[in-house]
Order: sequence, then C-alpha cells, then structure tokens
Amino acid sequence: MAYVIIHHDVIDYEKFRSVFDYDAERRRRMGCKGGKLYRSDLGPNDFFAFFEWDTIENARRFISDYETREAFEWVHSVEAVRAFALEEFEDVEY
Repeated sequence: MAYVIIHHDVIDYEKFRSVFDYDAERRRRMGCKGGKLYRSDLGPNDFFAFFEWDTIENARRFISDYETREAFEWVHSVEAVRAFALEEFEDVEY
C-alpha cells in the first residue's frame, strides 16, 4: 500500500476546504483512492490529510506535481505545507 500524508496549519479553514474539495478530482485522476482529514490537538486549524494511493510512484508524482504545489500555496498555511509519500513497510501487532 502507498499513502500520502499532508500537514496543513491553515489560516482560514473555509479557504482551505474550498481548495481541498476543488482538488479532489485531480487527486483521483492521479491515483488517490480516498482518505481522511484529521484535526490535530495543536489547534482548530491544524490538519493532517491522509490518503491511500494506488502506487508509491503515483503518490510521489502527486507530491512533486506543480498543481499540488500551487494548491498548497492557495490554502494559506501558517507554515510551509509538508507532504510525504509513504510505502507500507511492516505490520506491527500487539
């Protein structure tokens, strides 16, 4: 499995959400299979977007894509948006 995790500490949630929703179709075309949006305990506008991806190559391509970088700028984050492509490595069971 491949995943993308993106950290956003946004200034304006409504602006963030409009860009996030607008970009959904492009994410799908690039191999995104869906995901979840998490609010962190660091503040009401601090979010992590966690997406499942079809391949690690497509996940990396999405992160490095020019339109992705533009979308990151449009959301007006407090700090630079951080994004990572993750490849499932090992199950840890307890």
